[in-house]
Amino acid sequence: MLRHQQAIVDHIIQSGATHCQFIPAQLLIPEERIRSYCYQNICGNYHKHLTCPPHTGTIAEITEKLKPFRTGILIQYSEHIDVRNDPEGLKRTKLKLHRIVLETERYLKEEMKYEHLWGMIGGRCDLCDECVGFSGNPCAHPDTARVSMEAVAIDVVSLLKRLRRDAEFHDDMITWTGIVLTDEEIR
Repeated sequence: MLRHQQAIVDHIIQSGATHCQFIPAQLLIPEERIRSYCYQNICGNYHKHLTCPPHTGTIAEITEKLKPFRTGILIQYSEHIDVRNDPEGLKRTKLKLHRIVLETERYLKEEMKYEHLWGMIGGRCDLCDECVGFSGNPCAHPDTARVSMEAVAIDVVSLLKRLRRDAEFHDDMITWTGIVLTDEEIR
């Protein structure tokens, strides 16, 4: 690993991530199959959050938005909790990943002088107890709200399997996965 990469990894791990790795941004391919889960409202968030479909763009729009990006920094945060019976723990850990993604963006922008970044979180945005988008108002946190990879139709489970990461769901541990994309070739 090159020194520049090591500095980024060290910073992300010090920010609280349990894993991070560099991947080619081209591995992120929006899929209509994943988007169809949103249309079916399987998670119950369709059209209830400004960071969820239909507010996240069409597959064609997302594909176009991804084109300039060259490198992705996959970020994971894992913690042992009772996944089925601890909704507060789920939210707390999800927000932990959200903060790590925001801190990674800040570090890359301010310290590494990267300009074009796109950070994504795991699961829906939980910065507000109820998204104001549900009532038609603008986002209360436009500078910090982030979409998830799932919301832009990325098959996160298949991506994790391809990267040889644990993609299973566990009752006693949560792993949230996010990513920060850059148009830089990280060396």
